[in-house]
Amino acid sequence: MFEIIYSQGNMFVVSLIMGICMGAVYDVLRSIRKNFNHSDMLVGIEDIIYWLFFTWLFIENIFKYNDGSFRIYIFVVAITGLVIYKNTISSGIFKLLNYILYCAKKCVEKPKKMLKNGVKWYKMNISIFRYFKNNKKEKDAFKSSGRGKDEQRER
Repeated sequence: MFEIIYSQGNMFVVSLIMGICMGAVYDVLRSIRKNFNHSDMLVGIEDIIYWLFFTWLFIENIFKYNDGSFRIYIFVVAITGLVIYKNTISSGIFKLLNYILYCAKKCVEKPKKMLKNGVKWYKMNISIFRYFKNNKKEKDAFKSSGRGKDEQRER
């Protein structure tokens, strides 16, 4: 008897924690979407992966803690955990994640900009080098054709 109550209590706690984790993971996804551009298709794929992962996690835990017995209270408790998370610490976590991702984005943009400017500088120098190289070839070809000597004699 106590074993059944113990396993049901464990399932209750695990369901509550899973509901909180669902909210936290979704806040991470929301923060990533806010800070980085996403197409509608990518958002859909992320949502499908999110729901498939948590569905798998729920089924695993139901078999582990409740011997595979589906009970409605498991889902009610998970939703309760999600609501508790959403109404308590969600906004603070979301703001913190946004700040962290914003700072990370800024840290990546500066070297990216420097690299982009370096590539521009490299391309510019290569084009100048090619210009002088091609110009020298034209001068050499002009001199070797003999036309350059005639023009020099006329001066």
